[in-house]
Amino acid sequence: MRNADTLANEKSKRLKQQRLPEFEKVFHLFNPALCFFARRLVNDSAIAQDIVTDVFVKLWQKQSDFNTVYAVKAFLYISTRNACLNHNQQSSYQARVRENIRLQSNDIEAEVMNEAIHAEVLQQVYKIVNELPEKCKEVMLLSYTKGLDCHEIARQMRLSVHTVRNQKSRGVHLIKNRFRFTEEFVPIL
Repeated sequence: MRNADTLANEKSKRLKQQRLPEFEKVFHLFNPALCFFARRLVNDSAIAQDIVTDVFVKLWQKQSDFNTVYAVKAFLYISTRNACLNHNQQSSYQARVRENIRLQSNDIEAEVMNEAIHAEVLQQVYKIVNELPEKCKEVMLLSYTKGLDCHEIARQMRLSVHTVRNQKSRGVHLIKNRFRFTEEFVPIL
């Protein structure tokens, strides 16, 4: 049994060795033209060479399937064309994915930046509101945090609507005057 396996392996090696010079001839005959062909399809010499090399590996694996040089030539050109088209399709898909990720990243960054600025502004406004006179502060908080209108605030605080409007106007004026675009925002921007 062992002798039969050994004989089969030796015979297989001899057949491959006999076909090797033919394969080398085919390689040297078609490689330059296939590389030129592939380079025209993918616009990159290194990628074209890789594709052609892969096609020759496939030819090596299937060399027993071909009887004529014409069949080999057709296989090489069709396989090279298909591999180039697959490469271009994959590259196009990857480019779209990268662009999508970049756009989403930019959107997220802008949204995060806006939220950070909003938080900083609110922090500064709340600090200013807390420094307002007591009645003015109370009117501003009820109006802007609870969303109450002047009539509701007047009822709750037992003030006249006119007084509430004056306190609200005074609060807005004081906040505008005290609010500053400070260096605290610069690192955020």
